[in-house]
Amino acid sequence: MNKVNKCLPGLRLVLLALTLALSVGNAVSATLIDDFSDFQAIDNGSDGPLPISGSDLSGITRTLTATPFANGDTSEVVVEQGLLTVSNGSNGGFASVLYSFDTIDLASLAGAFVLATEFMDLSHQVQLIANGSSIFGFTDLGLGEHIIAFTQFSDASVFGHLTSLELKFQGTDAWDAQFRLLATNGNSVPEPSVIALLAIGLLASGFGSPKKPLSAKA
Repeated sequence: MNKVNKCLPGLRLVLLALTLALSVGNAVSATLIDDFSDFQAIDNGSDGPLPISGSDLSGITRTLTATPFANGDTSEVVVEQGLLTVSNGSNGGFASVLYSFDTIDLASLAGAFVLATEFMDLSHQVQLIANGSSIFGFTDLGLGEHIIAFTQFSDASVFGHLTSLELKFQGTDAWDAQFRLLATNGNSVPEPSVIALLAIGLLASGFGSPKKPLSAKA
């Protein structure tokens, strides 16, 4: 029983270290760009800019554009009930979701985007464009949530003064895509080595051999 009591201070310090690590890791939360809850739709044309409420960005508006490559075809973009759906006719087309907002230093808040894909054909290309010039392109990320680091863009410096963000879709065949979330991923989680060193230090102080009290001199 005495051994258990001697270990309790060290265990408390370990728990403190873990709590500190978790609290620091959660200190920066995700910034929501669009949860696709504000309804908007367009086919063969453009709609917007529309102010949206499902975002953490100040002054944000959304503009939808859908353009088929062949006469008689239909290209469509629909935002409804938490989903962004893009569809095209047999000859394909071009579609865009453009966000404009008040200038923000997004690099100080996050280090990556989170894009959640519900469905995406392989027959088209997708680009995520920051400030109209910094580009990240992909063809198929598969289903689920995907992390796109700012450093993967052609110019990561724009995230220090970001004013616009665009999702651009293009394909020459019939294609469809569906997304359910566009947000950021925080970048202020400390490196594992830092947490490990903190825990080791607390462990050492908690489990170190206790010093014997000095006996009183006669």
